[in-house]
Amino acid sequence: MRGADTSGGPIVGSDADGNRVLFVCTANVCRSPMAEAISKALAEEQSVPWRASRAGVKALVGEGLSPRANAALEEIGIHPGEHRARQVDPRMLQEADLVLTMTLNHANILRRLSPPNSDKVHTLVAFANGTIEGEGIPDPYGQSMTAHRASVRQLLSYLGEVVRRMGREQ
Repeated sequence: MRGADTSGGPIVGSDADGNRVLFVCTANVCRSPMAEAISKALAEEQSVPWRASRAGVKALVGEGLSPRANAALEEIGIHPGEHRARQVDPRMLQEADLVLTMTLNHANILRRLSPPNSDKVHTLVAFANGTIEGEGIPDPYGQSMTAHRASVRQLLSYLGEVVRRMGREQ
């Protein structure tokens, strides 16, 4: 896979009006930046217009991507580049076309934060599988490389389906 700009920057694909997707986890140093980078790489490979960004519900504001998350991405050929954790806010939810969270708890927090945008908020697993929300992506923060690799495998699987689905809807 090619490198992915994790700045929330350029849209990949051919359409400047690409899907604006916000990924949300807890601290914004592992799962959501990994999801952003993986989704951008997948969208680029499939020529799906895509603009991804990330934030956390309890962000470690200003912190970089965790070293193990970075290493796990690099093992699959994704070089995420510069990242600084950001706290989610209602404006981010309003600007997104789709908000994908790592857990049901994250989704519920965002729905309370911005009720007018709650219809955009889904857990990644439920949105990818078309199922009832419940299962989530476990947090690898502070855990082993094995835990980070497991998160990357889950994200690849679910995001592969999301990107394919969004590409079909274009």
